[in-house]
Amino acid sequence: MSPKRLLPLVVILIVLGVLAVLFKRPSAPPQLAQEVGLERLVPPTLHPDSITGFELYRGAQPQEIVRLHKRDGVWVVTSRFDTPGNSTKIQQFLTQLSTLQGELRADSTALLGDFQLTDEQALHLKVYTDTPDKPALSLLAGKGSGGNGFVRRAGEGRVYQVNVHVQSLAGLTSGTGEQALSAKPWLDLHIQNIPKEQVAAVELHSPSRDLRFTTQPAAAAGGTDAAQTSAAPPAPAWKLVAPELTYSVKPDTVEGLVTTLRTLQGDDVADPAKSAEYGLDAPPYRAVLTVQPSGQEARQATVFIGNEVPEKSGSRYTRLGDTGPVYVVPQWVVQRLFPTLGTLLDLRMLQVPQEEVIRLTLHADGESWSLERQAPAAATAGGTPEPTATWQFVGIPDVPVDETAVTSLLGTTAQLNADDLPPSPPAQTGLDQPPWQVFLTRRDGRTEHLVLGQAVGQDNSGYYASRGDTAEVFIVSGIIQKTLTDAVTKLKPSPGATAKGPARP
Repeated sequence: MSPKRLLPLVVILIVLGVLAVLFKRPSAPPQLAQEVGLERLVPPTLHPDSITGFELYRGAQPQEIVRLHKRDGVWVVTSRFDTPGNSTKIQQFLTQLSTLQGELRADSTALLGDFQLTDEQALHLKVYTDTPDKPALSLLAGKGSGGNGFVRRAGEGRVYQVNVHVQSLAGLTSGTGEQALSAKPWLDLHIQNIPKEQVAAVELHSPSRDLRFTTQPAAAAGGTDAAQTSAAPPAPAWKLVAPELTYSVKPDTVEGLVTTLRTLQGDDVADPAKSAEYGLDAPPYRAVLTVQPSGQEARQATVFIGNEVPEKSGSRYTRLGDTGPVYVVPQWVVQRLFPTLGTLLDLRMLQVPQEEVIRLTLHADGESWSLERQAPAAATAGGTPEPTATWQFVGIPDVPVDETAVTSLLGTTAQLNADDLPPSPPAQTGLDQPPWQVFLTRRDGRTEHLVLGQAVGQDNSGYYASRGDTAEVFIVSGIIQKTLTDAVTKLKPSPGATAKGPARP
């Protein structure tokens, strides 16, 4: 074949080869959303920064609506007394919402009930941008589990599965339409959050007493400067400056109280317009922190705690300062901030090691009797001595002694701390005619005296007690009173027993 005839064939073969290569080249990889059939469910112009508000309500309860609005760059829950919103949670939710994509799971209005997405069953979400009377996005959220849920656009029947469980974020966890929608999940319930190192003093004002504690410079730890730098900062040392009492402070307990106060958090909010009704105009409790930031003047942060909240198990209305949101704090917080004095101070009444007591003298019901510790019996040939000393009634050694009751009494008096001190000298204590008294004689001859009087009140608030000196009156708990009373009762000899000599302290 001549070259002239071969040339067209060569050209045709080259063209066919190029076409074959082009057709065999793989197409561009599809996006993940295309592979799994994800569809964008929000307008592309919807960005977190462009959202100015949103609202939530259940279809069956449209009157119970939760509204949030961004005001001067700050989120507030307008449907709940304009309380500040939880900005962290809100921002996370809006970020997820602005890129929401879903996988189509159903396309029939007849199936909406299976996903709890009928108009009555669903949680309705409306999102607003620059037009306050026209939502930029309107979604209905149905059931879900974990971090996934089902949604549909308002007015459509197509159901999508998304990676956001909107009902759970809104606090709906029952999966039924019976649970009421609440604004609480969107509230910022932090009343204050003061850095630890800025607290210089704390004052506690209650109906019973006023206390003021101040911090003292912590003792420097030994060692090199490098070692001190790497060590954890020492805990603040606290001193009671008012009133002046001789009892030592329990620093860890006071520090725990201050931590609760400087990071105080409520569990709900109330209507600020009713502050007088809540007792916040003349609050029974006030807790004041003196705050001293570095290089700045000191200021005071005052928390007012008012009346109890009806049907809230001891919770009370609370506010930071004279204005602002009104919060509800639970009973345990109030008890932590205003405990009995024995929680904050070492109110030690007696400290008598059990092994140091050799004689007990008891007075009860107009009678007195004594017990003495007996030394262990000496070991005999081939035998062993008694493992512990025993007790005997003085003058009636044959009457058995309840050793368990002795151990209970001595165990309680080994380190007996009072729960509280009377806020003012009580008119009646019962200590002048006590139901019983105990004298504990030590090995060195010294005698400790414990007297128990009448109950402080009708609300299980303890019993008056003293060390025999009525000028110094303590309050012990009902548990201690019962333990000691039971022991004294069990240690009383039977009516038929007759002592050979008088009891002495």
